[in-house]
Amino acid sequence: MEKFVEIKSPFTGGKVKEVSTVENHEFRKEQFSVHVRYYVCEDTGNRFTTTEQDELLFNELYSQYRVNHGIPFPEEIKDIRLLYGLNYQQITKILGFGVNQYAQYEKGQMPSESNGKLLSAAMNRQFMLHLLEDSRAEFDEGEYNKVHQSILATEMRPENEVQKRLIYRGIRRSIYNGFGQLNVEKVSEMTKFFICKEGGVFPTKLNKEMFYADFLHYKLHGQSISGLQYQAIQYGPVPVHYDTVYDNIDGISKEIVVAHDMESTKLSSSSCNISVFSKQEQKTLNDVLAIIKPMSTQEIIDKSHKEDAWLFYRDGNQLIPYSEAFSIQFV
Repeated sequence: MEKFVEIKSPFTGGKVKEVSTVENHEFRKEQFSVHVRYYVCEDTGNRFTTTEQDELLFNELYSQYRVNHGIPFPEEIKDIRLLYGLNYQQITKILGFGVNQYAQYEKGQMPSESNGKLLSAAMNRQFMLHLLEDSRAEFDEGEYNKVHQSILATEMRPENEVQKRLIYRGIRRSIYNGFGQLNVEKVSEMTKFFICKEGGVFPTKLNKEMFYADFLHYKLHGQSISGLQYQAIQYGPVPVHYDTVYDNIDGISKEIVVAHDMESTKLSSSSCNISVFSKQEQKTLNDVLAIIKPMSTQEIIDKSHKEDAWLFYRDGNQLIPYSEAFSIQFV
């Protein structure tokens, strides 16, 4: 797919067109099919990319590799260290990594397959205690006892674990959840963001705002915001079990109102915390809100019914892969 854009060619200062397509790329001797975007100079035919376009390619490429090989994502790697209350030096000694290696993994560097599997195993507290015992010689007695108590005292099921199970229902990171993190706080605040900014909203419209925000973010950055899956139903794309999702988010109230001679549930919320989102995520949320807020519920339903993401998957209420984000027109 090609489109003309306002950006100028770095080669001639002339016009360029943006190309969006699918290509095979190799990573660690494996082939992966990924979506790519790049610019082509009309005068020279030379191809060039922006940082954002490169980020999209590598995010999708690395996400597929992580999922295929059971390697945790950067935020999950950070959560392991924080969960046990360890600093970089301590967890590096326990796992036997090189200096600064763990910090680099948290920043997005791809672990080797063996290190990735070790990180996954480290999520198990008993295994972590076993690794600590094996690395006892790396610590003096006082620090060893301190680290041992920190790991031993770790609560492996956080307070929101039940809430997480109810919202995500066994979802795993894949193309069907946009390789997004299963983060209760983000899905909660994303939902309340649209409810607050709308001044109250019906689920039908909220579902579309969630859908367009997640799929737009995937199109731009190779990862969803909420980590939710979506399916195509009669009224357009919606989060899977969206009623259960909204029921299990704190700070949302419901009111039964009569609209078009029918009783409907209107959702309201008094506050949202946008600081949990990155600047890229905040921009996506605000961009989608600016487009959809002025639209009526019927208008946004009609728009969603023109999307391949709904047309190709409506039979049988199928899950919509995030790869369909590249066919969606967001403006």
